[in-house]
Amino acid sequence: MSRRLALSFCILVAIVLGLVVAALAIGGRPDPAGPAITLDGAWRFHPGDNPSWADPRTDDRDWDRLDLVSLPSNRDDDVGLPGWLAGWRAHGHPDLEGYGWYRRRIALPAQGDLALLGPTMVDDGYEMFWNGRPIGGIGKLGPNPRVIGARPFLVALPRLADQRAGVLAIRTFMQPGLDRNGISGGLRSVPTLTTAAFGETLHRAQWMRTIAGYIVEVAIPAMMVLLAGIALAIAPSIARPGFARWLAIALVATACLRLGNAIAAWTDLLDAPTLDRQNAVILSPLAMLAWTAAWNAHAGGRGRSIVLGCAVAAWAARVAGAIAHLPDLIAIARLAFAILFAVIAVRMALRGARRLPALAAMALIAIALFVSELSRLGAPTIWFPFNIGVTLSQYAYALSLLLLPFALPRVDAPGGCAARKGQI
Repeated sequence: MSRRLALSFCILVAIVLGLVVAALAIGGRPDPAGPAITLDGAWRFHPGDNPSWADPRTDDRDWDRLDLVSLPSNRDDDVGLPGWLAGWRAHGHPDLEGYGWYRRRIALPAQGDLALLGPTMVDDGYEMFWNGRPIGGIGKLGPNPRVIGARPFLVALPRLADQRAGVLAIRTFMQPGLDRNGISGGLRSVPTLTTAAFGETLHRAQWMRTIAGYIVEVAIPAMMVLLAGIALAIAPSIARPGFARWLAIALVATACLRLGNAIAAWTDLLDAPTLDRQNAVILSPLAMLAWTAAWNAHAGGRGRSIVLGCAVAAWAARVAGAIAHLPDLIAIARLAFAILFAVIAVRMALRGARRLPALAAMALIAIALFVSELSRLGAPTIWFPFNIGVTLSQYAYALSLLLLPFALPRVDAPGGCAARKGQI
């Protein structure tokens, strides 16, 4: 890859990352102050599902009493959304999956048009009822529930003339079979009662924060896809075309893996089970295989075929472990990939072309791929610039985009003709 093209790409990446920082700064600002009431405090909760529980006449005195304290300073450990709460598993239902209902009587101001902002954090979908009447929510619940990422939701609150109170019921559903911790389940934040006019303002602010929370997952994949296209275009004319082609596969697989998070958070296109399956079974194993194969092709040497064979075996183990829900097999496969990365790094340090930018980029990719292992070793894996979560993987991928163009060999690289032999 020519130095001019590499520099041009890096300048573009820097511009895009600057725009990302601006989006983080805007989205991380505190919510505007105004006539809004956070509906925290005492709620009634019942596990299971019964449509009659939406009826305001339902006797809920024997339901669990949950004190849901929602503070702006309590933020989730992913995006950084304020008002984070522990779910039903931390409130006496440690093994509950599926449905759970919340109810509360709400006092209303004397007059004026009112609106309700739905909870921005829920495991995993919800539907709200006002005095027994459905008023909307996030996801599709019922016999065949389809849950997606919780996001800002605003709805006008219907009430009769001079009505001063009503019953708000929230039907929640946590998708079974996904990896959960001991504080998951149901409401992870509470709704907000506000005037209709201020509700629009607060809703926009919530959306800006939600967009900022996943903007990195759009910007980095866009740059990855662009670099993948460049790598494929120049592959026939560089010293190691196999590296360029495997690099393109790795970049596209990683881009799809990261982009799915934003799609699920912003749209209805991906539900939670589909996102989990495609990541665990297809995209994550493919990305790890392709990155390993790419660096293996870059290092060259006689052991290239053996390393690639081991990588394919590790990929197969990861896929089988994901399909059969065998976490130990997945852990073994990940360990195998980590060992292969170490072996390739040694080979690259000894004889690889453009070894310094390649080794630096490879180290960043390894950090991003093995972030869960680093977390278990005690390494910090997320920071909150502007009160918006940015993970270690996102930092590592962003920095790698500034180095990867310089890791692509040139046509006149030493050993260029020989390096082409056996490349894909």
